[in-house]
Amino acid sequence: MTEEEQIEKIYKQTLDMPHSKERNETLYNLIQRADIIKNHHMQKFLRWMYASELMRCGDQGKVFPVVAEYISLREEEEEWCPPGGIDGIEYMADYCLEVLCYLPQITLVQAEEIIKKLEDMVFYNRYGKRLYYQRLFRFYSVIDTNKALKYFWLFKNTRRDICSDCKACEQADMARLFFRLGDMAEADILARPVLDGTLKCHDVPRNVWQLYLQRAIDYKDLKKAVPLAEALYNTSDINDPTDLGYFGAVMRCFAFTAKERAEMLLKKFLIRWEPLWDKEKWLSFLMGAWTVCNECAKTLSTMYIPGLTDKVPFWQKDGIYNIKEMEKWFYSEALRTAQSFDMRNGTSYYTEELERVVCSARYKEGQRFYIIKV
Repeated sequence: MTEEEQIEKIYKQTLDMPHSKERNETLYNLIQRADIIKNHHMQKFLRWMYASELMRCGDQGKVFPVVAEYISLREEEEEWCPPGGIDGIEYMADYCLEVLCYLPQITLVQAEEIIKKLEDMVFYNRYGKRLYYQRLFRFYSVIDTNKALKYFWLFKNTRRDICSDCKACEQADMARLFFRLGDMAEADILARPVLDGTLKCHDVPRNVWQLYLQRAIDYKDLKKAVPLAEALYNTSDINDPTDLGYFGAVMRCFAFTAKERAEMLLKKFLIRWEPLWDKEKWLSFLMGAWTVCNECAKTLSTMYIPGLTDKVPFWQKDGIYNIKEMEKWFYSEALRTAQSFDMRNGTSYYTEELERVVCSARYKEGQRFYIIKV
């Protein structure tokens, strides 16, 4: 059996594996084997499949270098599209555009250069324009309102094609856009078919639940927050890194309503410590972790967490952790992450989000928001 045949056989076996870290690692190893024998088709195809798996179950931020390698291979070809069909560039472009939202490590100038290169490829292939516009109104939603609305209307006026996102994801993205722009009346209208269960998929309605959950906790409206937190908790997988942002929002709610459950979740994530490349989900986790520590510090001084490794920045050999020091670390890391987004975007969106988290944690019933000291 040739090396190509062995790679193909193992790839077919991965199709029967559950979406998991093991499946991702197997695909990554196959990419390395394809690179050694320099089989161009396999090098491209396996990167496409690996990127798809990372988006489905993994740290989505890690897709970025995979797409960069794919495009480099693509540019070695005389034509961008093989006769008679697509070869994955529309999907790889989509993954790259989506993760650009999560990677403040990429400057705005670099991001817009990447966007232009992907635009050329997508438009040349004829498919994926609607999806391209959808990703751009999402990208600019926290950067430039005028650009976000420009791409929103281009999206609305472009027909669906074989590469378009599912209708549930489109609806969720539209609701998120107006949610972020502060037009809650329009956001509520767009979110309605998601919240009433008419439209759903892998991430929908969870991503919309998260928006409304965070808003409810910002206003310390726990009556609205609790059912949303329970719904997110029951439909998310604690072993899936793509769900870490959801659990961050859940921890933030449970810190006020079910402290023992919040503490349990925090300990589980600390034991399997794995910082994400995806800084948006990572920031949500940090804000949830800070809230848990802030609440626990009101009645406890230390927390016993056995099983942590020295990969955790505040690791202690005896497993006894000073809660105030943990709280300080999570806040500092959250602030650093929020500032990196805002520095890239030229706005204050994420630092204001963190300020609302702190404000709501220190809010007491009957207080006026403006007199709370942060």
